[in-house]
Amino acid sequence: MRLKPALVGSALAANLLAAVVAISVVAPPAPEQLAVAEDAVAPAPLDALPTEPLRQPAARSRAAAPDPVVAPLRDLRAPDLLVTVKQPLTPAQVAALRTVRKVEAVTVVDAGTVRIGGRSARVLGVDASQFRAFTPPETASSDALWTAVARGELAPSYGLARSRDLPLGATITVDATRDAQLRVGAVAAYGLPGVDLVTGREVAQGLGVVASSAVIVSAPDRGIGALRRAVREVVGADAVVEVLRPEAVARKSGRPSSYRELYVDSARYCPGLSWTVLAAIGQVESGHGKHLGPSSAGALGPMQFLPSTWAAYGVDGDGDGKADIMSPYDAVPSAAGYLCRFGANRGPDGLYDAIFAYNHADWYVRKVLGIAAQYR
Repeated sequence: MRLKPALVGSALAANLLAAVVAISVVAPPAPEQLAVAEDAVAPAPLDALPTEPLRQPAARSRAAAPDPVVAPLRDLRAPDLLVTVKQPLTPAQVAALRTVRKVEAVTVVDAGTVRIGGRSARVLGVDASQFRAFTPPETASSDALWTAVARGELAPSYGLARSRDLPLGATITVDATRDAQLRVGAVAAYGLPGVDLVTGREVAQGLGVVASSAVIVSAPDRGIGALRRAVREVVGADAVVEVLRPEAVARKSGRPSSYRELYVDSARYCPGLSWTVLAAIGQVESGHGKHLGPSSAGALGPMQFLPSTWAAYGVDGDGDGKADIMSPYDAVPSAAGYLCRFGANRGPDGLYDAIFAYNHADWYVRKVLGIAAQYR
């Protein structure tokens, strides 16, 4: 799968990894686009195992104000906790969170709920310069995306944009404490399950979202249980603490003997994700290991990862001490973990977001879901 930040306009193919599409968007690398009708594809036999561009920014008026300055991306941060509080976080609480043992970074956001198209959506008001570091690599690296956010435009997730019919460049009504007409400036994959919409903090607060009502914490070298307890000591017991770090998965003894068994077993890396989605991606990407690449974009292996994507998401699924992009025992669990990072187990919109992040193209999502529905 190929992943590259990109700008939204027309669907593109990319491979496994996080991504953003937008009038500024980032897209993950994708498998090669297949010139076959979606409804003509049926599940392929699960044989025994062997021994990304985006869409361009919408045109803006020449009279528009100069773009705000967004700090360049320097370091990526692994988001471990999303903590939501009832009262705004105080400067003292934020300072205390920064001193919690092994905490590497925090970013304060404004979290709330608005209504778009008659249905609720969770919105984060963010400092684009800080928040970008907590998103997947391809999303984080899209300067165009974060400039749109800093301008105060809306950047919905792929799933929300599709389900609510939010065209890029359109001005839409956001129903909130104070309603507003806002422009859709980007569509993105944030890798933060449950986050539907991102915009600048000033705009979010203008909608009535409570300022400093949430914080994202990164402490990858500390146990999640201890981290959660330490954070609660700072923010209070009534805070809602969501764990964003992927769950550790215990390895099973022995190896699956067929791709079907491998897909079923690998679904454990994303509780709630059907193995049939992994099987469908495996079929589209490589015909269940028959075509290992490299693709024209350089993607490799049975799940067609770009090497750069693999470096961020590859796991050692079989416990042999290395994560091998060409090994199905490593590649399929890695694909499951990647999909989970983008909310594949968080309902239809989350699944759409995750598959779209794997390969930035609507035809790809429809093809995968169509094949998955035929597996039993």
